[in-house]
Amino acid sequence: MPTIKDVAKYLGVSVSTVSRALNNHPDIKQDTKNEVLEAMKRINYTPNAVARSLISRKSNTIGLMIPDITDPFFSAMAHDVEEVLSDNGYQVVYVNTSRRLEKEKRFLTSVMERKMDGIIVTPDFLDEEALDILRRLEIPVVFLRRRPPQDLDMPYVDVDHYEGAYNAMDYLLSLGHSRIGFMGMPPYSFTGQERYRGYVDRLKKSGLEPDPNGIVWDGRTIACGYRAMGKLMEDYPSMTAVFAANDLLGIGALEWLAEHKLSVPERMSVIGFDNLEVSDLHWIKLTTVAQPRKEMGRKAAEVLLQMLTENILTAQSILLPTKLIIRETCTSVIK
Repeated sequence: MPTIKDVAKYLGVSVSTVSRALNNHPDIKQDTKNEVLEAMKRINYTPNAVARSLISRKSNTIGLMIPDITDPFFSAMAHDVEEVLSDNGYQVVYVNTSRRLEKEKRFLTSVMERKMDGIIVTPDFLDEEALDILRRLEIPVVFLRRRPPQDLDMPYVDVDHYEGAYNAMDYLLSLGHSRIGFMGMPPYSFTGQERYRGYVDRLKKSGLEPDPNGIVWDGRTIACGYRAMGKLMEDYPSMTAVFAANDLLGIGALEWLAEHKLSVPERMSVIGFDNLEVSDLHWIKLTTVAQPRKEMGRKAAEVLLQMLTENILTAQSILLPTKLIIRETCTSVIK
């Protein structure tokens, strides 16, 4: 099998020259690096991916940061991100951060080490150290289902969470509900806060004030929804409807209500947010707010490809609309 010594011998140069070319040393001209790459092809020497990227200055690798790969919302988006990028000759490297700041920062640091061409990120936390790493990357970065801080000039692809929540509340109010609880995600979540803001503003537009006993902040899972529903029924028993900030919370609420033999939607109307596939199962049929997950993934990949093609570090952000999906978990208030 050919070695780096064979490459040096073929070119009539020293091994150190070939080595410096592979390591992108500043005293080696780009023409020399190209000659090294050509020699590798001719003698059938295959460098590793890192060495090849150092010569060509392009790794054809994109990093995709996902907060929770077990969450069907993010796995669906990731699938379409990879489809678009793969069709355009890029390999996608997945990183599941498990919603941990240290893993997010470790990924961002590795981007520089791996010479990735660009990244698509969905961070849960952005402290000053993480922001500083992002500012120093000098490669295209697209935020997916997240918004970057205003001083970070990077594009995002997201939906209007406020509008979606506002429309969900509008629907419940149109059915005659006035005592509507809110089941929220962790308070630090931007999307959770936007959905809460839509909940509050639509109530206030109708001359109603949210009842503090009718608001529970918890997590994102079915178990969290189950726990939150119990808390709401204990603190706000006159409630006739609940707006869950995501579908998994809504399904957890349905589980609690079923176990306690409280009929849905006759006794309690439940509405979610996300339109996960599980929400349409015939024994669930959750009314919800749909996000175009696949389109979000495709759009994020397309924005990144545009930036790579045009060699730019910023682009136009995209805000997609939501859609109310009416199924079987909401009904008019029984007088």
